[in-house]
Amino acid sequence: MTDFLRFDNALRACNKCSDLFTRNKVDPREGDVTVLPRPIVSGIREKPVLLIGQAPGLSEYRTGKPFQGDAGQGIRAIFDELGLPRSRFDELVYSSAAMKCFPGSKPVLRGGKTREDIAPTARMLANCRPFLERQMGLVKPKIIVTLGSVPLKRYLTLTGGSATGALLTDFVGTTGQWGGATVIFFPHPSGASRWHNEPANRARFTKAKALLRAAFSEILHP
Repeated sequence: MTDFLRFDNALRACNKCSDLFTRNKVDPREGDVTVLPRPIVSGIREKPVLLIGQAPGLSEYRTGKPFQGDAGQGIRAIFDELGLPRSRFDELVYSSAAMKCFPGSKPVLRGGKTREDIAPTARMLANCRPFLERQMGLVKPKIIVTLGSVPLKRYLTLTGGSATGALLTDFVGTTGQWGGATVIFFPHPSGASRWHNEPANRARFTKAKALLRAAFSEILHP
């Protein structure tokens, strides 16, 4: 059995957070069905780009595949704009998240039409830490893209930095290093994110995209 298959099997079998999901609803607009531990296993391989989100969402929970919802389509569009074609996304990008399971949905008011994901708790993230570290070793990426503040703080924690008080505004538009890979920090691509409303933040994001465009050029046209 290869290391890749061992990892996928171990991730698939993980239920460390099962007690944390007992009251979390899949989609409270549709009933009281609670979340089951369902790690997203996408077939780990060596790839030049490692994409790290916060956690799988409802679309990922239902399909068993990473980055299938609006955020996934948004990041594919951005990568395509920056030189990594949609047609090669799955070939070149290993998609992951700081937390490997969908944590569930926040309660909604009676008759509410808007649903939001529950943010991963510290314990959930700690339970997933060994898997994220192992993914780094197996994927051997040249570029790592973090989406939002949760993956940013995991990067800081796992590389010996301090995540306390870390803000996206201090990192988007800069680069870091992790295991020999260049880390480029992105905000979450969700249209609901207020981070993009500030002109200074949009300028930071423009700089981050320029950094990623140059990095993509290096791996696609060495």
